[in-house]
Amino acid sequence: MARRSAIGGLHLFAGLDASSPADTSGLVAPKFRRRRNVGGFTLLEIVIVLALFGLITALLIGGSGALLRAIGREDVENTALNAIASARHEAVLAGRTLELRLDEKTRLLDWGAGRATLAGEDVVRLLPPVKSSSVLIGGRLEEAAITGVRFHADGTCDPFRLEIVRGQAGRILVIDPWTCTVLAPDDRARFR
Repeated sequence: MARRSAIGGLHLFAGLDASSPADTSGLVAPKFRRRRNVGGFTLLEIVIVLALFGLITALLIGGSGALLRAIGREDVENTALNAIASARHEAVLAGRTLELRLDEKTRLLDWGAGRATLAGEDVVRLLPPVKSSSVLIGGRLEEAAITGVRFHADGTCDPFRLEIVRGQAGRILVIDPWTCTVLAPDDRARFR
């Protein structure tokens, strides 16, 4: 019967074989064979994986430009919403009423404890909670803006709407006076 052991990829078969000389002491000369399937990757497999990796990377880098442009477009809206959240947070921490004011000339949102500068050319305006008098200017209905909004120590704020104008397209966000966050589209009907 033959015994088998592996040593570093070489298989050692010990036993009697027709080609192995037998001696009188009963010892048999070992026969060494090289194992073919030792694991690892072939050069072709490595090249294919690198090519796929390069292709996926090229697609991701090419698509990231549109993502970065989209992030820049949302910057004014995010800045305004972050300023609203910060003013509410500061009013609760200070235990007093704060007023968020928007200076349209300097494009600065100021709530006393902090400031936020609106970057880009998009227009941000604070509007009253319900549609009031409107004027047709350049094919668009322009509402009269309010100068500021109060945030109270209990975490509420005066009801108001936030208008974001990008080029000719405008978007009005209704702000919930209880949470000072944007209302979902189905909740907006209650505050019109």
